Amino acid sequence: MIKIVKFGGSSVANSEQFKKVKEIVLSDDSRRFVVISASGKGKNADNKITDLLFLCHAHLEYNISCDNIFNMIVERFVNIKKELNLKYDIEKELDLIKSQLDKKIDLHYLASRGEYLTSNLMAEYLGYTFIDAKDLIFFKYDGSIDYEKINLALSEIIKTQSKLVIPGFYGALPNGKIKIMSRGGGDVTGSIMANVVNADVYENWTDVSGIMTADPRIIKNPKHIDAITYSELRELSYMGASVLHEEAVFPVKEKNIPIHILNTNKPDDEGTYIFDKCEDKDPNNIITGIAGKKDFSIITIKKNQMYNKLATMKDVLDILGKYKINVEHIPTGVDSISVIADCSKVSSHIFEVLMEIKTVCNADDVYVIDNIALIATVGRNMKKRSGISGRLFGALGKNDINIYAISQTSEEINIIIGVSNNDYENTIKAIYNEFVDKEKI
Repeated sequence: MIKIVKFGGSSVANSEQFKKVKEIVLSDDSRRFVVISASGKGKNADNKITDLLFLCHAHLEYNISCDNIFNMIVERFVNIKKELNLKYDIEKELDLIKSQLDKKIDLHYLASRGEYLTSNLMAEYLGYTFIDAKDLIFFKYDGSIDYEKINLALSEIIKTQSKLVIPGFYGALPNGKIKIMSRGGGDVTGSIMANVVNADVYENWTDVSGIMTADPRIIKNPKHIDAITYSELRELSYMGASVLHEEAVFPVKEKNIPIHILNTNKPDDEGTYIFDKCEDKDPNNIITGIAGKKDFSIITIKKNQMYNKLATMKDVLDILGKYKINVEHIPTGVDSISVIADCSKVSSHIFEVLMEIKTVCNADDVYVIDNIALIATVGRNMKKRSGISGRLFGALGKNDINIYAISQTSEEINIIIGVSNNDYENTIKAIYNEFVDKEKI
């Protein structure tokens, strides 16, 4: 059996967390490939190393000294080294980085140093071989993953090394230049490695014991999800459930490799498995999860006999595209079209957008409603039951929650509704109480 194991920032925040990681990794000989994030928060007062590195770069851009910020990074890493009695000359590495801290320093190089340094420390502590991600994780110039090149590099490495530590979050372009991923990209690195070694399972170790049915900041002690499908996870991740990077699904889904979300601080907890398809332990389970995001805008275009003008929707999308406004959903009526987009993207160009839409589409009226929250109710079993939408809308009606928009695809894996930002938490509570707490059939 081969397991890819990835540890998030909180799992490597300090020397005590390093000890937990070592115990987990060495307890199972199949955990031969270890992906490490940059040291994160151990305590509330801590800073994530990657955040500090981005902050250093921002200071340098404006010719402001970042010495105090960089000293915080030095202190964190040196403390871990000393407390674990490691020999890795991290002071020399840190001095090298500090000598390059000027306005010309490459952001991708600087931001990747958190993973690079944390992984070097972890490799020595585990007795594993450190492999720089720039020598193993390769991207094409269009940003896509170069699996052929990764496979060739890995085949050479494993001829002499069998237990590896690899930094997450970054790789290299064809010219050798470092390229970072979006934040949380270490999850994607682990997923890529699972794909190339044909792993039996991809273990993603974090600071929670799997995925919950709803945000624990809103629902007290929400129900734990034992198993979830890739598709359900994608829906929940996109709508704000941030246990796993949403792009981490694709490399493992291609080979049907399960992901297992586990808790570094509670390694004996069951965690959550993510599969292509799931068999339900509880036949009465209808809803898998509820997630949402605030601060959207609804732009509505009204025009009599709009259904006769096939180009109207294209015109609207072209105008929004011109202002780089991504559309989330498009509810339609006979004489109206609505588009839902991120408030922050809309607000900076709202007057130009509304005027251009009204002119180009020759609309009778164009108006915008701001401060809308989108909430997704996700469940692979919803399509097997009739009356789910009725129950959901009924639960919201009982709680005097007004619905501004509704969206559901023919796949019936989710129902997305738009409500006022002010009703965000009450909406999640109402849906949770209807489908999870009552456990109705």
